[in-house]
Amino acid sequence: RTRYETAVELANYGFDDAGLAWDWLALASGEDFPDALAGGVVPARKESVMMLTKTATLPPIVGATLAEHRDEILNLYYLGGPVAISPDVRVQVASKLR
Repeated sequence: RTRYETAVELANYGFDDAGLAWDWLALASGEDFPDALAGGVVPARKESVMMLTKTATLPPIVGATLAEHRDEILNLYYLGGPVAISPDVRVQVASKLR
């Protein structure tokens, strides 16, 4: 299991079993931990979930999960700048949320 699969499972668990929502989703790099660690409070304060992505490409499981929940994701926070989550990944994310 990859960290991206695990993050999707945790987000689904948070939604299905812990009363969290998808409406204030946070997305952090899974390649380095500081942004996810420090920024995890953002979705937590909104009672929402967080997922991880690779810096240069959107993992297929993350893209599929974004597409699956697109109608529920009202706000999206990128934790970290373009070095952590590239502009290409941000375009890929936007395409999954349309």
